Amino acid sequence: MKKNIKKFTNLVLSAALVMSIFTGCSSNTATPAETTEGSESKELTKVVVSEFRGMNYAAVHIADAMGYFEEQGLDVEFAVYGDGPVAFQGMHAGDSQFCMLSIEPVFRAFDEGLESKVVAALDTTRLYGFAGSKDITEISQLKGKTVFAGAPGSAPYSFIWSILEEGGLNPAEDVTFAQMQYGASITALEQGTIDASYMDHYNRNKFSAIGANFLVDGADMETKKRVFGSEKFEGSIITATKKFVDENPETVQKFVNATVKGAKWLTSHSDEEVAEVLMPYHDGSTKEDLIERISLIKIAYSPDCKISAEGYEAMENFSLKTGVLKNKVGFDNIIDMSFVEKAQDVK
Repeated sequence: MKKNIKKFTNLVLSAALVMSIFTGCSSNTATPAETTEGSESKELTKVVVSEFRGMNYAAVHIADAMGYFEEQGLDVEFAVYGDGPVAFQGMHAGDSQFCMLSIEPVFRAFDEGLESKVVAALDTTRLYGFAGSKDITEISQLKGKTVFAGAPGSAPYSFIWSILEEGGLNPAEDVTFAQMQYGASITALEQGTIDASYMDHYNRNKFSAIGANFLVDGADMETKKRVFGSEKFEGSIITATKKFVDENPETVQKFVNATVKGAKWLTSHSDEEVAEVLMPYHDGSTKEDLIERISLIKIAYSPDCKISAEGYEAMENFSLKTGVLKNKVGFDNIIDMSFVEKAQDVK
């Protein structure tokens, strides 16, 4: 199956794009598309999904690969960006109808007057980690050193910032933040270009292979409670502008129906079966590599795409603690679980 994928590798949008985002300008309307199946033809609604390609969003990719979106009458195209906040900006600029990313940029934008609605969550807990070089065993040793934390404004960046503060450092003055693609950080750490790096749990074995020290292990239960305030943290989400959700509830419902079906398939099949389906979405990865990564992250995959009250409270409080939010938002102002609830019985 040929996938409709656009790739945007730059981490910074043009000034015109950024201006269009923060003035709240959005014209992201779903458009009709036609598909022909043999002698029959039917009209599909085309939607674009902006994303930072990662293992967290496997349920949506599975829904696409298995034809669940087409079953719902949707023609889905993915626009791949270098980081979540940039993908989110692309959505608010009208380049897409949905965005998959971590919730922190959605909170930040809401605090600044840019409204979105979170319509589904793809995980149940957060597995972020922080790894140091062979010579770094304590956070305090990073004073004057270089670290990788993702793009400013991203969820990993907020996470690393909070960890550095917890370790007694002033992130704004005591460390240098390196900018690179996420996939380059392991090599950079091994070669000494950086001294510590944000770590996705599904890459844990790769960090271990280069002798990295795990300064923060996001899979550890006590660490989760200490850093995030709860084991529940449904932070990998699907969002759309409030305007799009209000004006296109049927399209949103169809998208969520397919996603929930994908989540159920994901959590009920073997790592090998999941890897086989995801291969086209991860260029350059071998099936064995995908199986390994899936085995490490599968404990976090959501089977129902719901956000709990406890998980929301943890996400909001963490965003307040890290300065992403200045004020509480409130569950109902940003989360809409009505689509997920209706999708549970879809076959």
